[in-house]
Amino acid sequence: MVEFNCSSRMNHTETALRVFERVAYIPLFILGFSLNITALCIFCRIKHWTDMHIYMLNLLVADFLAILILPFKILEVFCPIQPTSLCTALLCIQFSNMYSSIFIITAISIHRFIAVRFPFLTKAMLSKSRMIATTKCVIIWVTVAVICVCNYQEFLPDKLENCYDRKVSKKFQKNFLVVLEILGYLIPVVILIFCSTQTIYILVRSLQHVEGRDRVERKNTVAIITANMFTFIVCFTPLHIGLLLQNYSVEYFVRVSLNVAEWIATTNCCLDSIGYYFLLKKVNKRDQSSY
Repeated sequence: MVEFNCSSRMNHTETALRVFERVAYIPLFILGFSLNITALCIFCRIKHWTDMHIYMLNLLVADFLAILILPFKILEVFCPIQPTSLCTALLCIQFSNMYSSIFIITAISIHRFIAVRFPFLTKAMLSKSRMIATTKCVIIWVTVAVICVCNYQEFLPDKLENCYDRKVSKKFQKNFLVVLEILGYLIPVVILIFCSTQTIYILVRSLQHVEGRDRVERKNTVAIITANMFTFIVCFTPLHIGLLLQNYSVEYFVRVSLNVAEWIATTNCCLDSIGYYFLLKKVNKRDQSSY
């Protein structure tokens, strides 16, 4: 049962933050829901599935689940929700979906790099590519679920001020913070930057050997990979800096910044739809798995 605490008093900074969240989260939910439903319809019409389709579908599932629980966050910004076991579940789902997205995006960047750097190996493994992609996605979901279950106590009601806000005095356990920062962000962002820049370099270098449609498609692919890389950095870097600072600071500014960073991270659910489902499908209708 959801219980509200609408009578709680807020200072000017909290009031301004709530206004920002009210203005920002509602259109984000509407846009994210529309884009992800559209992407889901596109996937339902696909007849010949490739390994890239499997990665994208899993990314869509992670993003769509994050969008579906967003109404609780919208309720929270209008009227604070009393911390309950429901809040624990919502926070676990939120973190699980976000890190599943991070790992799947990283897997896509690795896939693109291998496809471009080792094209003959990719063709040789073509018969097993869908099974490999499915196995990777299952491992990602299981890993994230295990981490969440092992650390669910970090989201228990006694550590929450409101449903989505931790008490200032309640810090993340160092082991859990290390997992979030190192495994959940630092390693993926390093892999993504390396794979993306190498893929871009190889594609740009190959432009001098192709003409016509192939040249246009490779230029578009370079643009998409570049956009995906910067989207990942912009969306997830502020949040992980905020999580780190929150654990070692009691400054109210850090808490406000973290709330804004959470909204920025959530926008990734919309940007994924544009960057991965629509543009990539338009760039290469014949064989998405080659990227």
